[in-house]
Amino acid sequence: MRPRLQKLIFLSLLAVGFLQVESRSVVTADEPRQHWSFQPLVRISVPEVANSSRVRSEIDAFIVQGLERKGLAPANDADKYSLIRRVYFDLLGLPPSPEQICAFVHDESPHAYELLLGRLMESPHFGERWGRHWLDNAGYVDVQGLDNDAGIIINAENKWLYRDYVIASFNSDKPFDRFLTEQLAGDECVDWRNADQYTPEMQTLLVATGFLRNSADDTNANELNRLDVHHQILERTHEVVMNNLLGLTIQCAKCHDHKYEPLLQTDYYQWQALFQPAFNPDKWLQPAARQIPNVSAAEKKRIEDHNSQLDQQIASIKSQIAEVRKPFEQQVLDTKLAQLPEPIRVDTLKAISTPIDQRTELQKYLASKFEEGLKVKPDEVAAIMTQSEKDRVAEFEKQIAGAASQKRTFQHWQAVYDSGPPTATRLLHRGDPLTPGDEVLPAMISVLATPKTSNTDIVPQHGSSGRRFALAKWLSDPQSPAGSLVIRVRVNRIWQHLFGRGIVKTTDNFGVTGTKPTHPELLEWLSATHVADGQRLKPFLTRIMTSSTYRQSSLRDDERCMSVDPDNKLLWKQRLRRLESESVRDAILTVSGILDRSMGGAPIPVEPRPDGSFVIKKEGLPTPRAQYRRTIYLLGRRNYHPTLLSVFDQPNLTTNCSERSTSAVVLQSLTMLNDAFVLEQAGALAERVMAMVETKDRWITTAFEVTLGRMPTEREVVWCQNAMTREVDYHQQNDKQIPVKEAETRGFTRVCHTLLNTSEFLLVP
Repeated sequence: MRPRLQKLIFLSLLAVGFLQVESRSVVTADEPRQHWSFQPLVRISVPEVANSSRVRSEIDAFIVQGLERKGLAPANDADKYSLIRRVYFDLLGLPPSPEQICAFVHDESPHAYELLLGRLMESPHFGERWGRHWLDNAGYVDVQGLDNDAGIIINAENKWLYRDYVIASFNSDKPFDRFLTEQLAGDECVDWRNADQYTPEMQTLLVATGFLRNSADDTNANELNRLDVHHQILERTHEVVMNNLLGLTIQCAKCHDHKYEPLLQTDYYQWQALFQPAFNPDKWLQPAARQIPNVSAAEKKRIEDHNSQLDQQIASIKSQIAEVRKPFEQQVLDTKLAQLPEPIRVDTLKAISTPIDQRTELQKYLASKFEEGLKVKPDEVAAIMTQSEKDRVAEFEKQIAGAASQKRTFQHWQAVYDSGPPTATRLLHRGDPLTPGDEVLPAMISVLATPKTSNTDIVPQHGSSGRRFALAKWLSDPQSPAGSLVIRVRVNRIWQHLFGRGIVKTTDNFGVTGTKPTHPELLEWLSATHVADGQRLKPFLTRIMTSSTYRQSSLRDDERCMSVDPDNKLLWKQRLRRLESESVRDAILTVSGILDRSMGGAPIPVEPRPDGSFVIKKEGLPTPRAQYRRTIYLLGRRNYHPTLLSVFDQPNLTTNCSERSTSAVVLQSLTMLNDAFVLEQAGALAERVMAMVETKDRWITTAFEVTLGRMPTEREVVWCQNAMTREVDYHQQNDKQIPVKEAETRGFTRVCHTLLNTSEFLLVP
């Protein structure tokens, strides 16, 4: 049957009611408390389980209870070699060194593991690892616009300060409620507008609001500086905040009440109104106008007054130079004029002194003929000046340079602040800014609203509307439905980073259409515990990572477990996880011994090549080693990433990313085999190993220890020895000019390259 005929029959049957099309019932805000995620936190008792041998903590009790219901049991602990590698990647995003592995494996003290966790959490690299997770959630990039052209990179000045703020916040273990408040409303926490000088606290709070400057803004181009684009940027900003903090997608409610979630169209615009004073579509600020000086208004005035006085001083000195040079310039001009026919000299001089748009046809002709030749050049003037006059000019120029060196400058921050008195937020018919409807007041979305979240909390302060400060207050109250949901979303994502999947699999959707939690009681208990821990990350991570659930082996071949729970939802073993793209590159640099561990500062630039690849731009780097810094410090783009990162699923941040996807494609293997960076690091790894051990008999063993964190098996040693022997034999037969030692080095480099290409290197055990 033809497709068109099939369609006609389908539509006809549907019209007369013969077909029943499955549809989901519409959820309304009249049923706000039906869904578990919209409820305040509930205190959960820790269950008692029969198999207590695998219960180190309360977390284990919840997991074992779920397994016992299905007649299953958890796996045994991972071996120490696997465990330390897992912990290093989870906390630092870097592999451990052979010395660190050896120290841990041979430490028999009962608290060796807890001490290891403590040391790693005090490492400055902890903030780089966990800060990267938050930057994904926030949609952080270093570029300003949509980033749709590979060759055009528009950086936002000093945007990287927000990245460094995030890293420092995680390293200092800042409580999450404070972390959230600073980013949503740091500008409303202090009176920075009237400060004589910014205090360190003010600087931190203003930089923190860069959280809200991550949505693409191309309105610096005048053709895009339109009302509809203004609304799009405002919408993207508040939608990302909701998705990041509340795990809800509200986009559908822009045009109509959500069909499946209890989110009304009025909710969309009430939520939007909380952000509108800072991103006012009616009084829009283009990106350059929106950024703020990194000095206070009073300090900026002092700097400008200081520079103005220097400018006047410089102008006075320049006028003195002009007076010295004037007679000589006239002398050069007279000499050149004398070479023209006498009747046209006056007219020609008048022609070149007349503005271009006011010249007559005759003057245009004379200027085109003689203007270039009559120009007085500095070297021509200098040639006829006396030495004393040259010395006077040189002294004046020295004074100008000295005055110019005293000028003070300031930079700008990508901060957020209310750009003026709030204007009315209106409900847009079908989301169209050209068809505004009734005014909507700022408020929490109705499904999470309580008497405690009324807009009476919105109190103007410090020259600002106070709307975002009120929002931060609502979201950071763990006793409210909104604050409870924020904590659940946060805890679920922490769990996801440690186990490869959240208790709620849809980490960006905690609504009715999201997946149900596999362990709802555990999620509630963890959320309440996180609040009890002061919403600090480090003790919470310690609580999870000291459990048997986290420490169990990922290598378990159990037919019953596979048949009952093939997706390992109940966690009868630890999940085997592939390294994220940044950790792939950072691990390669670590084992090769090349990694530059310096922290902070402006991003390392990247550039496209004609072959379509993206690489680090080596020209103009602050130091030659800067190209080997951690990946978090490379220039972050929305759509274009260094090739190695791209093939290992670096996300495109058109909005934000709450969960990294993991693919297995042939391009990953081809890149690891042929990429110039990987080949370079394989050579560096070989050189490092050969420098570590004196005899080549230990090259292979040491290479395995450095790269994979373990000793090779006898079979693996034989494979590697055979590979090196074949390389030497090949060169002896085909290229006798290469010495045996160099052939052995090449063979060993191939072995190192092979180790970097193993699945074991790319996996968290």
